Amino acid sequence: MATRAKSLGSWFDKRFQDWLRRHLPATDSITLNRRIIFILPTRQGMLFVAAAAVVFVAAINYAISLGFALAFLMASLFIISILHGFNNLNGLELTGLPVQSAFVGEDIGMNVLLSRNSRRRHEALELRFPGSNITRANVVSHDQEKVSIYIKATRRGRFGAPRLRVESTFPLGLTRAWSIVDLNLHSLIYPKPVRFQLERLNRSGGDTGDAVVNLPGSEDFYGLRAYQAGDSIKQIAWKSLARGQGIHVKQFVETADKRLWLDWDMFYGLSTEDRLSRLCYGVLKLSCGNSPFGLRLPDVRIDPALGAAHKQKLLRTLALYQMDSNPKEQD
Repeated sequence: MATRAKSLGSWFDKRFQDWLRRHLPATDSITLNRRIIFILPTRQGMLFVAAAAVVFVAAINYAISLGFALAFLMASLFIISILHGFNNLNGLELTGLPVQSAFVGEDIGMNVLLSRNSRRRHEALELRFPGSNITRANVVSHDQEKVSIYIKATRRGRFGAPRLRVESTFPLGLTRAWSIVDLNLHSLIYPKPVRFQLERLNRSGGDTGDAVVNLPGSEDFYGLRAYQAGDSIKQIAWKSLARGQGIHVKQFVETADKRLWLDWDMFYGLSTEDRLSRLCYGVLKLSCGNSPFGLRLPDVRIDPALGAAHKQKLLRTLALYQMDSNPKEQD
């Protein structure tokens, strides 16, 4: 029986979502009207209607005129509650605003602009996403109000907010007027930063370029310089001396790459998400310094650089690594 009820609920929910997609497609801005505003009695409203019915039946049984008056008054209040509840949402304009990026585990503030015309007031509004806290707002003293509805980021990648539910039990709490809209709210979620020892950073990139410097060593021949007291006899250029060019000493150097690298292989044995979390921490910390740094992932390489644009490029790369190209809603 429970399985059958669950299947029936899933079927109804699927049909309702299909209906929403047809009649309420995603849009950046929408104005609520009679076609997309729904009204149902609240629990208190149902009790109120039941009480009115009891009063009406009692008035019939005992022929009490005041009982009829009270029953009709209660019915009138319920009808007025429906009308005012509808008008409280009717004409309300909702516009999706740009959303900032966030990290996994943080609350994303989905920004929505509420607008009204000068002849209407919208009071005791409640806005929420499925599973999020309720944000309350009033559009009374100003023509526009900006609100933020917070929803937790559970995984990295592109995040498309679910449908926003806007509702109100104004004025008496007997009915609930509501609508569900999709405002095309999207955000980019970065991996959750996990701290690690920055001393593990790879400095031996082996590249050549402006960041590569030569240090005294014994690997590659660099050139000749005049002999100085204390120089090793083994380094004297005897051929140069034989040609009568004076006593010179051979110079040898070894190359060193001053640039820093955040490398995928630094975290061998960890899962993909654990590696990305540590690389994300490295990006955040190194962005505060003055040393150019780059990123190496399997099939991805970003050369060392500095600046806010470089930081955002690295974070975006980590957020979208091995993710689908289309935005998807989070669980």
